[in-house]
Amino acid sequence: MWIDLKKSGPILAFFLFLAFLYANGFSRTDQSSDFSDYYEASRNFKLGKDIYSLDAFSEVIQEFESGKLNINQIFDPEVFFRIRAKMENVGSYIYPPTFAFLLIPISVLPFEVASGIFFTINFIALIVSLVLIGKLLGREKSFLFLSAVLLLSLRFVENHQNNNQVGFLLLLLILLSISIKKDWLSGLILSLAIVIKLTPAAFLFYFLYKKRPMVILYTVIFALGWVALPALYNPEFTWKMNQTWYDLVLDKYLKSPALRAWKNNQSLNSTLSKYFLSYSDLLNQGRFGMPFIILNIDQVKIISGLLSLGIAGPYLYKVYKGASEGFVLSGLFFFSIIFSGISWIHAFVFLLFPTAFALSKLWPDQGEPPLIWEKWKTKLLDYRSATVFISISILVLLLNRSFIGNAAEEALLMFSFLLYTSLIQYVCIFYSDPAK
Repeated sequence: MWIDLKKSGPILAFFLFLAFLYANGFSRTDQSSDFSDYYEASRNFKLGKDIYSLDAFSEVIQEFESGKLNINQIFDPEVFFRIRAKMENVGSYIYPPTFAFLLIPISVLPFEVASGIFFTINFIALIVSLVLIGKLLGREKSFLFLSAVLLLSLRFVENHQNNNQVGFLLLLLILLSISIKKDWLSGLILSLAIVIKLTPAAFLFYFLYKKRPMVILYTVIFALGWVALPALYNPEFTWKMNQTWYDLVLDKYLKSPALRAWKNNQSLNSTLSKYFLSYSDLLNQGRFGMPFIILNIDQVKIISGLLSLGIAGPYLYKVYKGASEGFVLSGLFFFSIIFSGISWIHAFVFLLFPTAFALSKLWPDQGEPPLIWEKWKTKLLDYRSATVFISISILVLLLNRSFIGNAAEEALLMFSFLLYTSLIQYVCIFYSDPAK
């Protein structure tokens, strides 16, 4: 009986942990979240209405032009709050139109039902992603290991669930694409991830590294297919929405790094914008003495380019000289966050893989008995970089409002501490992966 419990204990603990996370997250699905924006955009797509709510601008302008409103009425509380409610929806959905189109089957349902279904799909994606991560690292049957990875990333997982985001699904699509051996299927799956959000395009480099150029070709072909798919439903409207997405999101980001460079945005460009562009976060910059120095957009772009080269250059050199597959994938997951235009806290669930990669250096091999303290101590010293990586993960887990309070967390986020902790962990990956 004791032997059975010993074998089944880690599995039971893993699924109890998952059950707790699911119950806790599902209880919030009736609340407003990022899925609210997806849901509204999908319903608007079905109705042929602007999914980016830019028509709110036109409605407000028409009210002034028609004489229904004059400039002095803006300060009337009733008018002010009505206009603000309209304007808050502008650009709240920033994904390409294909994602809104694909959500139509559940957006026809009541919000609470659709939100619950979307949450459940993403949660299943999380479970499968953990299994795939374990398989890629040779620890697919180590449920205690997977529980530890989940625990170390708990802050990001919980934040993702509270926002009912799409990140788990993106993570699964990426992991599936690199796990599947058929080039066309890998391309099909990765292209879907890219069409939902552009950052998974970083993983095209993985297929270049693996000398699978056909996957890249299939990804491009299928991506065009995914973009054109909604045109089967409404060609003219699809073209218009794709153009709107380009103008509202992609073109704006290419012209200025300050796209949604707010307190919670922890990406490299957002950090530079908060530090050096005076209009990046009007609500919070003044509270923290920002910008430190006022620069123009071109100067910030140059700094961003140099830093990006300094971050990615050593990675490319190490890959060229010889690196493990785990290192290659870990770097790409880091880049997907650091170099993204928008990296909210929940975007850092992509660190599940790098965290697992670092932890695997310290974990007993499959079939080995549990390490006694002396062996643990030796392993911790032998893999100092992995130890620092895991220590940083624990620190990030503790540096949240539950422990340090709202004010301290706001200050940390405004200074983009998650960017810095990620960069430290990224450096640790270099030294925890010996050269071939």
